[in-house]
Amino acid sequence: MNDMSGSQMPTDPSDRRERIRAEILMQMGRGAFFAASVVFGPILFIYAVYLLGTLLPPESKEAVDPTPDSFFSATEETDA
Repeated sequence: MNDMSGSQMPTDPSDRRERIRAEILMQMGRGAFFAASVVFGPILFIYAVYLLGTLLPPESKEAVDPTPDSFFSATEETDA
């Protein structure tokens, strides 16, 4: 007897058919959970960052850029 799963395989064909259906349903459920996490994960992350931003005081949203030269590119340097 080849016992790979640690439990006995049912010998009745109808029990075996039901077990296969249950395993297929379990795999479909796992796939649906994985797909939902891929789709809704980034949406929830962006929403969490948005909610965190609403907790900031209004003064922080109106502050001057601390690095005004951060968008200065190397091509603008050589044009002069």
